[in-house]
Amino acid sequence: MSLLVPNNNLHPMEEVLPAALAVKNLSRASVLTQRRRVRVAPQTGVNYGPTPPTSSNNAAQQQIQFLVSDQGGLLDPSSVCVVYNIQTTGTGNEVPDDGHPFVRAQITLNGQVLDDIQQAAKCTNAEVKLGASQTWYKTSGSFCGFELLNGELGVGVLDSAAFVANSMAGYNPAYGDVSNNTVHICNRVSNAAPTFTPTGSSNTGATSVGVVNVLGGEQRVLPLGLLSGVGRMRNYLPLGVLGQLSLTLLTGSNSEICFQNSASTDAYYSLRGVYLEYDVVIPATPYADILAKMATDAGEGGLILPYESTIMASSGTIPSSATLSETSVIVSRATNNLVRSFFIMQPQSLLQSYNFPAQSCFGFGQTQKVQWRIASQFFPSIPAEGEGSMWAMSQEAYGAAGTSENGSCINREMWHQDTSKAAAAVVPTPYYGNRKFNFSDSFIPAYSFRNVKGIADQVDLDGVSLSQASGAQLVFAITCAPGVTMTPTLGVVATRMISARAGAITIVGA
Repeated sequence: MSLLVPNNNLHPMEEVLPAALAVKNLSRASVLTQRRRVRVAPQTGVNYGPTPPTSSNNAAQQQIQFLVSDQGGLLDPSSVCVVYNIQTTGTGNEVPDDGHPFVRAQITLNGQVLDDIQQAAKCTNAEVKLGASQTWYKTSGSFCGFELLNGELGVGVLDSAAFVANSMAGYNPAYGDVSNNTVHICNRVSNAAPTFTPTGSSNTGATSVGVVNVLGGEQRVLPLGLLSGVGRMRNYLPLGVLGQLSLTLLTGSNSEICFQNSASTDAYYSLRGVYLEYDVVIPATPYADILAKMATDAGEGGLILPYESTIMASSGTIPSSATLSETSVIVSRATNNLVRSFFIMQPQSLLQSYNFPAQSCFGFGQTQKVQWRIASQFFPSIPAEGEGSMWAMSQEAYGAAGTSENGSCINREMWHQDTSKAAAAVVPTPYYGNRKFNFSDSFIPAYSFRNVKGIADQVDLDGVSLSQASGAQLVFAITCAPGVTMTPTLGVVATRMISARAGAITIVGA
């Protein structure tokens, strides 16, 4: 560089000591003395429905409530997760839809609502598909209930004889091939026996490998961060100061949660061994005293803890059309910190169908362009038009279009897939797309309203004020030509804050 630019034109330089040359003392955090894992049962019981479930006794439309409290510890929100065993029964490759079986989630702190997410399962699937990588989906995600797209979980076979003996002629370990993948998922989640013999190995002399699941079905885990922004908070929560945290979950109906890749409509599910697990960090006494003083002394600044809150709003319908037409979806949220929004749409006639994965299948609807509007402001300034443009805009909401290290769960075929033409899904013909990717529809346009985003460090309070700019109204405009009537849903994510000051706990922001 010095050969190309004269030294007197250079700006001041900062010398950097490489880490390998740095000599420093060991570090520690003496303000934290220990961490312990806690497991609590719901107040409403640990089992919902028998094993196997029946039409008259199952886990559908049940309320599950947890209470989390600790006198002196700090709750680590990122460690909170719900563990449960899910088991299905039916006659047509019945499987749980992707994600989790909870259609509503409410989180309260000291009696005040932190987050209340309607259509919670759809919200989780939309954010995971855009924000998580295919690698995460295939590995860690398989423990969290994400399986429909993952053909690699199919039990392998050793030779052609075993292939025929186990009736696996349709086996195809392809990513996004939901129709074939349901066979293997059904084998796992419908298992009621406490012993397990590897499928496809019967001709090798393999025997059962012992007790692996005494509750039946498949055990899954739901990290709170996949459900709500409360689980993605960067701050520990001092429960001794803030009060108890309550998590209430509402399970969906059998037709909302179960998917049957056939003409059958007799799927039921049960939940067994439901528990909440989380970490409590114990602070040193002087630090605990400081937290208590900041939250209770009127002369102190108090504690301010930001988190993301999501609302899911469905408004009207998008009619079927042979030509492109524009439809506006309008929602209201009186926030000063709108940070993100995403959109999904689904066939209206299939939202309660056993033959459609209603929590994870989001159709393309022959969409040409999309745009968000706040009063006279447009985001983006010119509508995102075409599959590539809409994809780049959406990926930027969860990282960066070209440099995001995570990528996404979605490929271009899934992005423009539309499994919506057939009312009953036996071998559906997609209105638009590739039959191999039936039921993997993943069109989720999204926009980030943050001013600081991408790979830069995000600030706590960012985004757009809906309250000041448009009287709390957010308009989403979509130009499309769906083959069937679609139900649109808009996700609106904003920053809220937990405020503990002068002995009072309040939630700031809408």
